[in-house]
Amino acid sequence: MRILIISDHADPLAEIGSREAGGQNIYVFYLTRFLCKLGIAVDVYTRWDKKNKREVIKYNCNLRVIRVKAGPKRYMPRDNFLSVIDEFADNVLKRIEKEGINYDVVHTNYWFSGLIGLKISKKIKRPMVHVYHSIGQIRFDSLKKLKIQDSVSDFFGKRKIAEKKIAQRATRIIATSPVEKRIVNKLFEIPNQKIDVITIGVDTNVFNPIKKEKSRKFLRDDEKEKILLYVGRIEWRKGIGTLIYAFKNVTLKYPNSKLYIIGGGKGSAAKELEKVECEHLSKIAKELDVEDRVVFLGAKNQKILKKYYSAADVCIVPSYYEPFGIVPLESMACGTPVVASRTGGLQFSVKDGKTGSLAKPRDYNDLAQKINIVLKNGKNFYKDNCVERVAKHFNWIKISQQYEKYFNKLIEK
Repeated sequence: MRILIISDHADPLAEIGSREAGGQNIYVFYLTRFLCKLGIAVDVYTRWDKKNKREVIKYNCNLRVIRVKAGPKRYMPRDNFLSVIDEFADNVLKRIEKEGINYDVVHTNYWFSGLIGLKISKKIKRPMVHVYHSIGQIRFDSLKKLKIQDSVSDFFGKRKIAEKKIAQRATRIIATSPVEKRIVNKLFEIPNQKIDVITIGVDTNVFNPIKKEKSRKFLRDDEKEKILLYVGRIEWRKGIGTLIYAFKNVTLKYPNSKLYIIGGGKGSAAKELEKVECEHLSKIAKELDVEDRVVFLGAKNQKILKKYYSAADVCIVPSYYEPFGIVPLESMACGTPVVASRTGGLQFSVKDGKTGSLAKPRDYNDLAQKINIVLKNGKNFYKDNCVERVAKHFNWIKISQQYEKYFNKLIEK
């Protein structure tokens, strides 16, 4: 079996924490490797965004990452990709013809890749499955009451049309949670039978519990302090401002608490918008008189990140919209409870009262209340449930086996 995976803007080899690397990169990175362990050949096509990157990187397990020329070989904001999707598709088709590759399934990720995949699957006459990762209409709705909504309405209008086209023309749709399945079914008016749920996983070889005293010693933090942790991109939709307001309330009950914010680049490596957002968040912390307890740490590699998860008393995911969210899985795999917004896939990954708590999006009072409940119960109250839930539902070995069966059924049809 040979699978063609399109991940146009999300290079699976990109450094996690860099300006355009996030959940989709991690998903493609792990999915491809675990599929290869099952003997499945995989080619991942992604945009060539730097001149010094190799065009083709081949691994022993019959996995290739192939960088495709689409526009200039430099960084391009994701929202500009619509202008290069035809060039991307044409160059993939040229390689397929040149190498005489016979793919069995086309697997696409995000809406740009979906449009590319429709063209390729039609040309090579193979079934196409699509994973949305994010749905434009839901993300647009999360902008309500923000000035930015009016300025992006045309773009999201085009995106909604494109995403509906993908839903209707793809062979199958993969939703990453039951919540997303309901949204896709209702929004794009396609039958439930066309949508399958296969979740996203976490690598428990990387993320697993470390004793609290050991991780605290590494961070040089007092074991008696309450540590709150945020991990993710530094952007408005992640709700970090709401979290800082909530943290102020938390300090009234737990004055010896700290908020660590991990994510984003530093200096010239950071996007201009990210730097502006960091300045905005720092200003909020100063106005609330908690600037000495809110610590911006920048991006961290996974080995170090594991120590922060293990040291934390609670991990907070305050997003205004989150299609799925890998951070809760990483945190729970380390035995740390999660307080997340009651939105998107977070409602599925976090079990309210069992592995943490769910709070109303954009409501810092409710968020603070839920954080205080988790801190009061203590980390050990949730730890076993967290580890068990990840092992049962978000295990990459099981997920890759699901995909193998899924692809085989598609090929048989």
